[in-house]
Amino acid sequence: MGMFTEQLQLIEALNPVYNALTTVFDVPDEAVGPLAGVTFSVKANIDVAGAATTHGLKSLTGNVKSSDAPIVARLRAAGATPIGHANMPTLNARGMHTYSELAGHTINPWDASKSPGGSSGGDAVAVATGMVRIGIGNDGGGSLRLPAFLNGICALKPSYGRYPQGTIYGQPDPSFPTQVMTVEGPLARTVADLRLVHSLLCGADPADPRAVPVPAHGSPAPRIAGFVPGDPVVEEAAKRLVDAGYEVEPVTAPRVEEASELAMRMISTPIALQFDEYVAFAGEDLAGYARNLLEVRPGLDIGEFLTLTGTRLAIQREWARLLDRYPVLIGPVSTIPSFEPDQDRRGPEALAEYFEAMKLCEATSFAGLPSVAVPTGLRDGLPTGVQVISRRYREDLALDAAAVLETPLSPAVSAG
Repeated sequence: MGMFTEQLQLIEALNPVYNALTTVFDVPDEAVGPLAGVTFSVKANIDVAGAATTHGLKSLTGNVKSSDAPIVARLRAAGATPIGHANMPTLNARGMHTYSELAGHTINPWDASKSPGGSSGGDAVAVATGMVRIGIGNDGGGSLRLPAFLNGICALKPSYGRYPQGTIYGQPDPSFPTQVMTVEGPLARTVADLRLVHSLLCGADPADPRAVPVPAHGSPAPRIAGFVPGDPVVEEAAKRLVDAGYEVEPVTAPRVEEASELAMRMISTPIALQFDEYVAFAGEDLAGYARNLLEVRPGLDIGEFLTLTGTRLAIQREWARLLDRYPVLIGPVSTIPSFEPDQDRRGPEALAEYFEAMKLCEATSFAGLPSVAVPTGLRDGLPTGVQVISRRYREDLALDAAAVLETPLSPAVSAG
């Protein structure tokens, strides 16, 4: 009997219910290395050798790749085994919910009437239900942190330039908004697993000149934390840090409204510039979403875009100064505890509510900062959690604080 037989049997029982994985790979009978026996899922826009990178599109089921993306290659080299591609929103649009034209809806294991979040929702549900130990997704404004929050698991959005990345969205090379906003990272049931994977994924790679040769862990920092006041879950997390010996103070996160709006307007600009081509390729379902997006977050003209590049640096500087005083900052992932699966289809007002709820995620992606999403308990039967933001390339500081805060959660799963 192969070492993955039990895992494959669990996937066979659970995946028909939760629809987290779109493809299950042929796996070896055994593996060697420090992560031997560890299985991981891979979001359907990240390459796995021998599998199709579909981006959730039916038309790309033949898009079979000959090599692994760097992040997959590093985990495989350590002995971990990719076991399947995970569902994602078609073309990574409609990022608050995981629905693709290829595979349909992924189901939240805590409440089937609620969204599992997106856009890395398939990976999050696979981890939450135990189908895999690690999920590999990406985050350009909350796409790792939101599904972790909604499924009661942990996620690490690394700093910009922290891990080497492959191309995504099917482009030869991603455009500037995608280059600076979207990073790949892990989801796991525990902070300890995030820490383990993080140490393996760091380091430069000629495949991605953005990846920096910075050690996975830095020198000790003062146990001082800031927190964003006003959210009871965040304030309770702040008290837990105090109990663990941190000095904790309320703070105002820099220019969050401005940064979150500019982040989404930057992302919408390529869609606005090529709207007809986008609609023709993406189809009418995503065209409706794109119209809502452009109404709420209009694309930028060239002058506005050039101004934005300077504003981004100024916002990064303000965050750097704040985090020089407070090595970590605790805030909400989302100020709304759950979403309906069709909320982003209801019109621009509903989409605007989502962007408002997720503004701290969008702002920190805009600034390129690392963040760990961590579960802290249950409220009304659904997971609660916070994100821990830290200095650029100091994911270890966020992981340290998240380890103090984490309350491991496990949904009651049912087999198909």
